[in-house]
Amino acid sequence: MKVSVQVLGGEMTVLDLDPGTTVDAVREELGVEGYTATINGEPADGDFELAEYEFVTLSPSVKGG
Repeated sequence: MKVSVQVLGGEMTVLDLDPGTTVDAVREELGVEGYTATINGEPADGDFELAEYEFVTLSPSVKGG
């Protein structure tokens, strides 16, 4: 299945993933384990299973102060 992924500040990449691939697996593959994910503009947990043609945005986690 094809999923579009963009890491904040980088170019969009289209990944060809296995069905049932999670957000955590994508973060690990891209080496951005501590980043926050949104799927089609909505926040998503690491165990969220991606579906065909979803758009994933990964950005550094921001700590409130």
